[in-house]
Amino acid sequence: MSTVAGRTALLMALGSAAIPAQCQDPPTASYGYDFGQRSGRFDLPNRLDEVSGLAFTADGRLFAHDDEVGTLHEIDIAEEGVGKRFYVGADRVRGDFEGLAIVGDRFFLISSLGLLYEFREADDREASPYRVTDLGIGSSCEVEGLDYDAEDDALFVACKRVTPDQGAIVIHRVPLDPERERLSPILVPKSQLSGLNLGSNFSPSAVVVTPRGTLILVAAAEEKLIEVDRSGRIVAGVRLSGNRHPQPEGLAIGPDGTLYIADEENGQDARITLYVPEPVGGEGP
Repeated sequence: MSTVAGRTALLMALGSAAIPAQCQDPPTASYGYDFGQRSGRFDLPNRLDEVSGLAFTADGRLFAHDDEVGTLHEIDIAEEGVGKRFYVGADRVRGDFEGLAIVGDRFFLISSLGLLYEFREADDREASPYRVTDLGIGSSCEVEGLDYDAEDDALFVACKRVTPDQGAIVIHRVPLDPERERLSPILVPKSQLSGLNLGSNFSPSAVVVTPRGTLILVAAAEEKLIEVDRSGRIVAGVRLSGNRHPQPEGLAIGPDGTLYIADEENGQDARITLYVPEPVGGEGP
């Protein structure tokens, strides 16, 4: 796989960022991920061939959803398998689902049209009632990526494409409190990509907020991963191995900082790959 300056490690705000000349003064960092050396991987069963979003509960359980039906699957990390499943709505609501976030006991599932479904966890093979909110961004943003940000108490919604093209990656910020005013989106100029030898385009397929408050985004089509700060500055970037990550569609960070990447079936089995953060400079967590 190729990386910035030929290195195998992407050192991010959980690590030490690889910064182009135009992006100085990165956040102080002590941890990084080495994408040339995965820490674990397990294949997913056929019912998750089209795995999309990933998210952790407050008590450290990992959930995933598939692409077309509102079904949530609990991932058993220790056993490298899939446990219970439950459904969004008695009718198992259908849609082009592109992201998952969990806030306390509230689950959020978003469609590519910007329809946000809220529900609670249900027992195995049971249905959970839901409510749906149109975020009003579907005409300008093809949604593909969702995560919760505690600092802003808001959902971060990544756009795979925007209309009209702004020459930037757009991440909307939607406060959980509907009475709050919508926050300004984070705009990441794509012109920064060339400084990291990452070409000229990046179409997000997932987003996750790191414990340090930066954002990691992955692009399945371009096989790239970047980290950005809240000003829209790209602080690190890497090209992913197409063999290891045939179609990355989901991101999550576990309680211990481990990064989880979910890949949809694309000539290979759907899988989840783990990258444990490595200490840099001898510092602890």
